[in-house]
Amino acid sequence: MVLLGRPLVLVPKSLRYISPLTCRLHIYAPCAASTGVKTKTTSPKPSVTPIFRNAPIYGEKTALRDRHGDYTYMGLFLSSRQLAHQISELLKGKEQERVAFLCPNDASYVITQWACWMSGQIVVPLSPLHPEASLQYFVNDSDASLLLTTNELAPQLAGIAQSSGRKLLVIDDALRRLALKPDVKIDPSQVDFIEPAGPVTDVAAGLEDEFYADSDAMIIYTSGTTSTPKGVLLSYQNLDAQVQSLVEAWNITGKDNVLHTLPLHHIHGIVNGMMCPLTVGGRCTMLPSFSSSKVWAQLLAIRMKAADRVNVFMGVPTSYIKLIEEYELIFSKNEKMREYIQKILSEKIRLMTSGSAPLPSSVFEAWDKISGHRLLERFGMSEVGMVLSNPLNPTSDRRPGFVGTPLPSTKVKIVRTEKGQENPNEVKEEVLCEGDENGTKVLVNDGEPTVGQLYVKGPNVFQGYWRKPETTAKEFAADRWFKTGDTAQFVDGSYKILGRTSVDILKTGGYKVSAVEVEAALLGHPDIIDCSVVGLPDATWGQKVAAVVVTQPGAEILLSQVREWSRDKLPPYAIPTVLRVLDKIPRNSLGKVNKVNMVKEVFQVSDHKST
Repeated sequence: MVLLGRPLVLVPKSLRYISPLTCRLHIYAPCAASTGVKTKTTSPKPSVTPIFRNAPIYGEKTALRDRHGDYTYMGLFLSSRQLAHQISELLKGKEQERVAFLCPNDASYVITQWACWMSGQIVVPLSPLHPEASLQYFVNDSDASLLLTTNELAPQLAGIAQSSGRKLLVIDDALRRLALKPDVKIDPSQVDFIEPAGPVTDVAAGLEDEFYADSDAMIIYTSGTTSTPKGVLLSYQNLDAQVQSLVEAWNITGKDNVLHTLPLHHIHGIVNGMMCPLTVGGRCTMLPSFSSSKVWAQLLAIRMKAADRVNVFMGVPTSYIKLIEEYELIFSKNEKMREYIQKILSEKIRLMTSGSAPLPSSVFEAWDKISGHRLLERFGMSEVGMVLSNPLNPTSDRRPGFVGTPLPSTKVKIVRTEKGQENPNEVKEEVLCEGDENGTKVLVNDGEPTVGQLYVKGPNVFQGYWRKPETTAKEFAADRWFKTGDTAQFVDGSYKILGRTSVDILKTGGYKVSAVEVEAALLGHPDIIDCSVVGLPDATWGQKVAAVVVTQPGAEILLSQVREWSRDKLPPYAIPTVLRVLDKIPRNSLGKVNKVNMVKEVFQVSDHKST
């Protein structure tokens, strides 16, 4: 907060005895010394401008709106700088220590992230949705030197801090309120006004430029849908490359106001939804979590000033499914309302994207009819950020089931791998096609579909898995090409993701079947509203195609009906031979299904092995 040209620290009187930085520190025992994993190189690297460096340039412009109010860039910057000083003191000036933090989806998250980076630490974002066992695993695996959270979430980390002997820093709400816009009314009886030592013109923060050019910034954990979660180590260079790629491809500018409803412990929410607009002076309207009614209110700008209207929405397939359900329930029967919604969304919303899980074609088409938006699908993952994207323009080139072409500064190739006949441990690789933002060249025309493993290369590719050098080495091919673990196809000038090779590519009767394509077909059935397809081990066929479905309320469905309905939509070998009907398919916060667990829990197959 800035008043009369001077920043003010707001300290609740109830906490005066704690610290002028409105933080509480619980020290249970010192952590074990950190050994780190990064080997510094002597070769110079391109300079990187960390996200907080640009904040003073945008000054009193609104950066963020959350459930509490509006925050300026300078307000967030000043609060972050104060917190950064205390973090540095607690860590005794050390850099590249891991700080595991648990914050709600509001300004406290941004302040904490920036503060950690100002002090040169590696952030490990945690989620309030994670059970205690998961939080414990992430804290221990990252060897966090400091845990940081807010008052409301402190109970979720207190026990972990005590049992592991780690420092726990609890930031008070006044640190967040310090960043609110100056016109926000504050009860003077609840705070003390403390003049800081330095003037507001002193906007220096962070370390030397060379540090950010050659240091690590973040560890995020993989979703764990195919194996134990691994810590993905990303450098400032990686994050900068990911942000700049999307800013260029999607034309993100300071005029954009992104509606943010995503979890903040994955790339989608952290980079796409939050860092991209805040890097270029844009605005982020952050909801505590996804709510279809609240999202509709934002999209339609109900009881909202024109200047506060959002114009970009980034969602996951489940988001659009829920929005469509509410539309059908509330709006669809009123013709004038239908026309009004399509007019508002098509004219006032610039961009709507979908990612983190495959988007069913039925959802793509339904949303196009409702909103006039052909959703922009893209493909990315924790290790590489966003890699492939449908075009911003023309929107007519966006096709359901396709994820477009390589983003700027990113290279991809599809590789066909085969085990050697004489030596099963020998793997032969054949590059079928290779491309970048300028186009893709097909290198093998043998009459077979251009299908194989997707490899990625570029400045966006992560440093490695945290303290797992052997696992890291296995996931990289020669010349730093990262093996994504996904099977992709290049067809008609665009890429399709057929699924995770380990769980989504089923081998039945000598054929390879994409579970993603079978799911897309089944979702076209009028009685099926959700589904997941898995492979079950079978002595005769290798694997049987099994479908787990959720039906419309009151509908009943039989395997024979599904098979008959699928005959003209799927090849015979891809039609499910096993059917299970559930009330709900378990998905994580990004809409992903843990198929290994599903095979065990739904079909009681304990010896399931990925092939």
